[in-house]
Amino acid sequence: MKTTKAAILVAIAFAAGMSYAKLRTDLPEPPNWDAFLTRSGALQVRNGHTQGMCVSSNAVYMTLQSGIYKFDWYGRLLARVEAPKHQGDICWHAGRLYTAVDIPDPEEPARGRIFVYDENLSLLKTTSFEKPADGIVCMDGALIVGLGPVKDPATGEPKLRGNWFGKFDPETLEPLCEPFIVDHGWDVCAGVQNLATDGERLYMNVYTPTDNYPCFFVMDGNFNVLESHVFGWRHGFDIVAGGADGAVRLIYALTVNWMRPSHDNRDPSPPQALMRYAEIGGGKISDVTRYIIF
Repeated sequence: MKTTKAAILVAIAFAAGMSYAKLRTDLPEPPNWDAFLTRSGALQVRNGHTQGMCVSSNAVYMTLQSGIYKFDWYGRLLARVEAPKHQGDICWHAGRLYTAVDIPDPEEPARGRIFVYDENLSLLKTTSFEKPADGIVCMDGALIVGLGPVKDPATGEPKLRGNWFGKFDPETLEPLCEPFIVDHGWDVCAGVQNLATDGERLYMNVYTPTDNYPCFFVMDGNFNVLESHVFGWRHGFDIVAGGADGAVRLIYALTVNWMRPSHDNRDPSPPQALMRYAEIGGGKISDVTRYIIF
């Protein structure tokens, strides 16, 4: 049987420690299951829309295209910092925040970045690499980072299926393996949007050709697809505690009023992030959000 380069790279990735992990015990549980909006004016229109989000026991963190934000669990702004464009996803691990960054300059030889912040949004360290970075999560002791869609060498356009991934040490930020391809079985038109984990499974959403198309995937630690769902192009999500009978709950963000003209048609309305909750169980995703708190 012929062994492809992609298969070899995936084998290297598995040897580097991509295996089944134990269920996380540090998943935060929301104070309630009410939807909430970030306060008006908290998000700056110059920073663009929400790209990713993650949660800790006492805070909700978000990346916008050029900003990092920290909120409490009721949408009150706690901290904000400007960040280089184009920020992607964000994850929380061992008291630190990790963001995946794609520098939008085709002439830049090292477009990918990982930025590391403390819980107060002070920058601790960075690293750079060739491929652009998009989704990010820490699972089984390694940062798993989306590195863009697979490109057709003849046209430079994404192929029908597949995304590049890499693994990095969360302390040194050194790569743990060569970039490898994951073919999840469905068409994509861009990179990974968000990644999250409960410690045992990997949850991912990607950009797809149409809205009514599977774009949310549940995978095991070896990237085998267990479930696929139509769940829209969300602007960040993370796993939370509170699911019962084997169900998994998540919090997700939707950007409201981004680039929408205001009532006087002069200035854009301030964007806000609407936070909602969903549950994965019985082969489907169900919304479990209660009423909105303003």
